[in-house]
Amino acid sequence: MRKKIIIPFLSLLSFAALAHSEKNNNKPEKTELANRTASKEKKHDKYFCPNASVTMADGTLKPIRDVKVGEKVRTCHKGKSITTKVKGVEVFYNPDAALTAVYLRPANETLARNENWPLVPALLLEATPHHQVQTDKGNKAMKQLSKNDILYHFEPKTGEVSSWKVGVVQVNARKLEMAYNLTTEEGSYLIENVIVSDK
Repeated sequence: MRKKIIIPFLSLLSFAALAHSEKNNNKPEKTELANRTASKEKKHDKYFCPNASVTMADGTLKPIRDVKVGEKVRTCHKGKSITTKVKGVEVFYNPDAALTAVYLRPANETLARNENWPLVPALLLEATPHHQVQTDKGNKAMKQLSKNDILYHFEPKTGEVSSWKVGVVQVNARKLEMAYNLTTEEGSYLIENVIVSDK
């Protein structure tokens, strides 16, 4: 009679141990899946070089690497310059994506009508291929920009927003050892006085 009681009890212990073992074996698979997902998403990180100039609330320029959470920066909304607070600063070490370089000239400049207009003194904007910038046709990723697209540029001296035309788009311009991005309450800010999205 005692044997009949002990054997089922041992069987239950064996079943519990087996179930626990199977549960533990599943953990690495979930971890690997999470890592693969994170790695895939990392390819779409958005950032700027450390020296990229951010327009602060008072109109001065500061390298993005020196901007702190809580500081106020300038952006534009419906064609007008406004201020917004920095909510976060993202730092990327040895990021994978190379920067895309876009050269801009004032849209109303006579030389801009000439297909062979010189690059100097063109305005240079560098960002990751997936970084969104505001254009006259809505937000576009840097890699989607093409010649004659219009971006918006804040003029510190006048406080007005002007239109700048894309002249040249250079993909894989250069890679970085460290890069930065900001998040703001308004969802955008100014890099090189050009309106960019923080997403």
